[in-house]
Amino acid sequence: MKVKVDRRSLLAYVDGEMTLGEVEASLTVSGLTLDVAGAKGDEQTVASWLAGGARGARGTWLDPADHLIAGCEVMLSDGTRFEIRPAPRRAVGPDLVALFVGMGERFGTIEGAWLRVHPIGVERPNHGGLALDPNPPVSDGESRLLETIAASLAHPVSTKA
Repeated sequence: MKVKVDRRSLLAYVDGEMTLGEVEASLTVSGLTLDVAGAKGDEQTVASWLAGGARGARGTWLDPADHLIAGCEVMLSDGTRFEIRPAPRRAVGPDLVALFVGMGERFGTIEGAWLRVHPIGVERPNHGGLALDPNPPVSDGESRLLETIAASLAHPVSTKA
């Protein structure tokens, strides 16, 4: 398994089965990093790291214009392959990546991802922290929406006429 780097966009495509340690080692040779705390030597796969919420990644609110994942390939829970093509986060409409990061593979498994990488030693923007809880409890409305999504994946509606 190999990391494919697009230096111009500072994105790297990684296979979901690669470990964070493997990805970080591959990037380091190119003078790049994921900038994830503890990534060196981490034996966790990229897929499980993302499904678990991407622990060690920089807080989103430190640079709201940046993003961890630009795109991904997913196997949905109903067996359908699904691709979110890499694009700037604010140019793609609803954040479908949120259905797969931190959701414990509830809706699907990430098979590959376009991750944002950073040049080693270059200071990153820091717009301060968020004064609010960055991970508030899921509301009743959000829970209902997640249940509806899960139900639709378990019992897809036919589009055949």
